[in-house]
This record gives sequence, structure tokens and C-alpha cells, in this order.
Amino acid sequence: MHRIDALKIIVQFRGDGLIVCNIGDPSRELYSVRDASNQFYMLGSMGMASSIGLGIALARPTQRVLASTVMGRWLMNLRPLATIATRDQALPSGHNR
Repeated sequence: MHRIDALKIIVQFRGDGLIVCNIGDPSRELYSVRDASNQFYMLGSMGMASSIGLGIALARPTQRVLASTVMGRWLMNLRPLATIATRDQALPSGHNR
């Protein structure tokens, strides 16, 4: 599956969820699929989609947040993965993950 095809499916079924999209081609592709006010297109923050998504999720705990990124991004900043995993385990049952 190509990334743009995955983005089409995500946009179709996300409901009122927020999307934080990685810098570059992923942001351009998401914009071309459908531009919306609940999408954050990153500029100048390469490698930080998961960190930004985590910050939004912590600030808006009832809002579903999706961070879209690419594999090479993890080589730049692995630390948010541990924080995200820890926060996910600490959420009460039934919380909107």
C-alpha cells in the first residue's frame, strides 16, 4: 500500500480526530487528499510528529490524535516512543486512545 492510499483511508474514517502530519511529502499528500482544520501540517520540525501529537493528546485528553510519520523519522528522535508507551499504559480503561 502506498502512503497516499493509507492517508485516504485514515481521513475517511477518522471522525473528529486530529491528524499531525510529518514534514515534507506526507504533509503535501495529506493536504491533497483533503485539507481540514483538524490537520496540522508540520513545517521546520522534522522528526517531531509524535512529540507534537503527544503534546496535543495530553492537552486535550478526550480528543483522538493521530501522528503520521515515516520510518526515517525514528532515527532522529526515538525518545517520544517510551513516553507515549508509558502514557498509554497509565490511561484509565475506556479512555479515548
